[in-house]
Amino acid sequence: MSDHTQPKPIRNEEQLAAHISRPFDDVAIERLQTKLAPTDVVISTFPKCGTTWSAQIAHGLRSGGDMSFANLGQVFPWLEMGHFFGQNLDSTRAFEPALFKSHMELSELPPGGKIINIIRNPGDTLMSYYNFWADVLFDRDEVSLDMMARQFFLLERSDAPRNMFQLNYYQHLVDFHTTEYDGPVLFVAYEDLKDDLPLAVRRIARFMDVDLNDELQAKVTHQASFEFMSAHREKFSEQVPNGVMEMVVTGRVGDAETGLSDPLKEQLQTAWQRYVSPRLGYADYAELRAAIGQEMQDSNARGA
Repeated sequence: MSDHTQPKPIRNEEQLAAHISRPFDDVAIERLQTKLAPTDVVISTFPKCGTTWSAQIAHGLRSGGDMSFANLGQVFPWLEMGHFFGQNLDSTRAFEPALFKSHMELSELPPGGKIINIIRNPGDTLMSYYNFWADVLFDRDEVSLDMMARQFFLLERSDAPRNMFQLNYYQHLVDFHTTEYDGPVLFVAYEDLKDDLPLAVRRIARFMDVDLNDELQAKVTHQASFEFMSAHREKFSEQVPNGVMEMVVTGRVGDAETGLSDPLKEQLQTAWQRYVSPRLGYADYAELRAAIGQEMQDSNARGA
């Protein structure tokens, strides 16, 4: 929800580029050096890939379904940017294990914890990211989806200052699948959360070493449903000067099929072939998702 009486801070692509080019401040850099315990969990995703959704699952699992927080950020602080929202990193330790948010690549995260990474179809991610910022930070008739793709999605990360906005979706994905991290990493596809939420809840519970009975599974699954989170959307939003950034929007899969132009779809697939296929061997997102989904099914069968 935006304040339509206030001018938007971003009016064109040049201002968009400037807005996202600001390097991290010293506090952000210090917070990214947080010492993690082996049981600490960091949910780190490319933006708009299900960070809040998976955090609601993880917090429900560790707390028995606690919903007493006024805002999820109080119990799920953002490592690199939470100080801008008044989030204290120690606040998460009211529950065990500790739970942190990040959008950094795996190679940039503090070592020693447990990492959950949610992936999502690149086209759907781009559309969700655009809709998340639109009408709050810019007007849709001034900043286009193509501009957003160039500055937020396809930008060569090596040419960018270190911050969480100038990210390349494909480099972010490859980094997570090629970095040797000092701790376990769980990969989950957004679409699999959508298709079989109870299975994802069980997988995340095992990863977190949470004892899961039928009652807790049912409660956490219910509280992570789109209907429940939409009914409590104020607990999952972020207040910014120009309005409220809504974290729970549609929960849909496949918007990119009709929402992106054919040339933009081609650009995204070309980027996949440039960055991902040579390093990971997957021809497209569907192949990667299938591999991750198969691992989830196999681990569920093993009880691992």
